[in-house]
Amino acid sequence: MRKLRSQKAGPPAAAASLRFAALLQSCGRTGDIRRGRALHARLLLTGAAAASTFLANHLITMYSHCADAVSAVRVFGVVPRPNLVSWTTLVSGLVQNSMHHDALAAFAAMRRAHIAPTQFALSSAARAAAALSAPRPGTQLHCIGIRLGFDNELFVASNLADMYSKCGLLHEACRVFDQMPQKDAVTWTTMIDGYAKNGSLEAAILIFRDMKCEGLVGADQHVFCSALSASGGLKDGWFGRSLHCCIIKAGFELETVVRNALLDMYAKSGDLENASRVVSIDPGGWNVVSATSLIDGYVEAGRIEEALETYTELGRQGVEPNEFTFASMIKGCAMHDLLEQGAQLHAQVLKTNLISDSFVGSTLVYMYGNCGLISLSLQLFNEIGYRTEIAWNAVINVYAQHGHGWGAIQAFDRMTSSGIRPNHITFVCLLTACSHAGLVDEGLGYFHSMKDAHGIEPKAEHYSCIIDMYGRAGRLDEAEKFISEMPVKPSAYAWCSLLGACRMQGNKELGEVAAQNLMKLDPNNTGIHISLSGIYTSLGQWEDVKAVKKSMKDISIKKLPGFS
Repeated sequence: MRKLRSQKAGPPAAAASLRFAALLQSCGRTGDIRRGRALHARLLLTGAAAASTFLANHLITMYSHCADAVSAVRVFGVVPRPNLVSWTTLVSGLVQNSMHHDALAAFAAMRRAHIAPTQFALSSAARAAAALSAPRPGTQLHCIGIRLGFDNELFVASNLADMYSKCGLLHEACRVFDQMPQKDAVTWTTMIDGYAKNGSLEAAILIFRDMKCEGLVGADQHVFCSALSASGGLKDGWFGRSLHCCIIKAGFELETVVRNALLDMYAKSGDLENASRVVSIDPGGWNVVSATSLIDGYVEAGRIEEALETYTELGRQGVEPNEFTFASMIKGCAMHDLLEQGAQLHAQVLKTNLISDSFVGSTLVYMYGNCGLISLSLQLFNEIGYRTEIAWNAVINVYAQHGHGWGAIQAFDRMTSSGIRPNHITFVCLLTACSHAGLVDEGLGYFHSMKDAHGIEPKAEHYSCIIDMYGRAGRLDEAEKFISEMPVKPSAYAWCSLLGACRMQGNKELGEVAAQNLMKLDPNNTGIHISLSGIYTSLGQWEDVKAVKKSMKDISIKKLPGFS
């Protein structure tokens, strides 16, 4: 630096330029923006910042690496003749700093300047489109890549496949993937992760098996974590255990991120014994991610006592719970009506300043609503800072649970007017609220609006809500007609709802149809025979009652107390 300061003002010589460039690279690598700005100031004094495109490019890189994209853009703006490196550095720097819209705009400006992009610039722009889930510019980038002959290059194709998968266009992602002449671990991970995150879990596992057939060349911990995520989503413990064997052979079992993924997979698959064994591999390696996965597994399995024990152990290990830990624990308390423990967790949330977190706040709304404290539940909802669809779903569900149909409708209207898009869970809660409150016409209106107004394809659970709605209102003919015209097969819940309505209305013929279909789906359901017997009893058909009781006896079904 002293030698550089001693030089006369004016553009530095080639050797000095190289020294400046090396110093700027060092500042970028270490994140030393203060020293980088001092070098920039020196270059401004010499006039080199504007005169030397070479040094300007290094300044753009340095500022990008130091997370000062605004300064990087300013430097680019004073370069008289930006070259290919200038444009590429700018685009990649903007992506690096999550300024994805600006990155795509810079790439478009580069094209308008008749600068042919490099593979690196194209890949950076594809990453920006992926981050924005923007298929239109992403497809345009793919076309540019084809014209330039980059589409089969490993680096470009991997980013294009990732872009398509993050935009939900799995068919296009698969086409890019299949056309690649060679694939590396990053490419395989991209496809496995893309399928898993888009809900195509079976396809994700098939991709992993294809990779395994090729010898798992270059497989790293990220590949295994993506495959474990898909296995956990499918609750496929058998495949998960085979993955565990592969992980042990590859030597990744002690990697923290892999252990967390293993534990999460076992917990979601309901194999809590193996989940506990994963924790015991390194008892001193407790972390909030692994503990939360284990707690969530216990909660889903209804083993709330073990969830509470794990939460207590987390505290003993000196690990601070995060928002997901609290959400899992509060959810468990809600499911088991543990108001006292839920209130204690609420107090701990207040101490950690997580009360404003939408996820935690939503579970508290659900917990207090489930425990019957509606006023407190609504008060907490109003205190949530930024309400996501999860928070709105929670409050609509509270109204639904307690038969406040109009309250649910008003909450839904507030949700949409505030710009929050409803999802399929929102409509399950809303339709349930309409069903419990007898608001059939309103419920039908919202059901039809799912696809027409919100672009959401109704699922089996939404159709079940409509059947339940018709049944509760005594409109059994309409329920029967609705079932016959459904594009999906009725679920066990749908037939159970119809059977219960037939029992209330004394409809023998339709009740028998519902019972027969329900027995095919859920042959061990005690309530089927009891409800059918109730229908025959209400009609005074005692021979049929005897026949049902004989059937119950034949398959050793005993009526449980409280189910009459």
